[in-house]
Amino acid sequence: MKIVGGSLVGLAASAGIAAGAAVLLSEHKMNRVVDVPIESVNFSSFNPSLERGEYLFTTRGCSECHGTRGEGKLVMEDPSSGFYVHSPNITRGGGGAAATYSDTDWVALLRHGLKPGRKAAFIMPSEDYAQMADEDVVSLVAYIRSMAPSAERKTEMHFPLLMKALYVAGIAQDASEKIDHTNVAPRRVPEETHAQGEYISKTCSGCHGPGFSGGQIPGAPPTWPAAANLTSAPDSAMTTRYASLEQFRQMMRSGKRADGTSIGLMPFESLSAMSDSELDALFGFLKTLQPRATGTR
Repeated sequence: MKIVGGSLVGLAASAGIAAGAAVLLSEHKMNRVVDVPIESVNFSSFNPSLERGEYLFTTRGCSECHGTRGEGKLVMEDPSSGFYVHSPNITRGGGGAAATYSDTDWVALLRHGLKPGRKAAFIMPSEDYAQMADEDVVSLVAYIRSMAPSAERKTEMHFPLLMKALYVAGIAQDASEKIDHTNVAPRRVPEETHAQGEYISKTCSGCHGPGFSGGQIPGAPPTWPAAANLTSAPDSAMTTRYASLEQFRQMMRSGKRADGTSIGLMPFESLSAMSDSELDALFGFLKTLQPRATGTR
């Protein structure tokens, strides 16, 4: 009994030490300074379109996480794991995090996943915006800055111990770790249809992977379903469910498969607002993807 009791005490102590290490190391990693060159974007050289900025805010997922007025909202709450995220107010009211962002701060966040002080953002899907053209960045930021000030609601984020351990191990990544910081974003939005589809598809890569083959989303809660394979593989969603443009449009507009079942986790609040021309271009591009095994990202 003494031996068993001693072993249990030893295991408990080891678990406690490991948990404490995960917390300390994850906090240290989150607070590190990420030294990457931040390219300059001359905002004054563009004539930003607030209409285009509002469209991007709505269709690229900004409103999905920050609310339709930029006031911040509850994004994730999983009582079973303790995972809780309430996004920040990004208007200029109430002392929100982005209230005083400079042009360079916005470029650093959108292109590199970095907050002021060059500390990494964690939940922000900057990898989806890293290749957004300069003109779109300027229009999006101009629209956010034009939004009516909303009262501040303090940003609140709690991450499960397992996620912290995965983050320390490099399995779960922050926004800056998911980006190739050497890639140069385009100055203008491409005009050719196929190039437009590829441009739009960048906002899908965070969940479906840079190769669009889907699979379990790295660092996501284990209860989340795997992302669909969007390549031309025989068993992919694009092959088995969305062979036609009409089927694809219906799914993006309704959030439901052809059999009427709902699709979980996809940001349909945003996707359903995309224009027909963008949906057509995205569908056309996805249909040109070479087959990849599901889960190879």
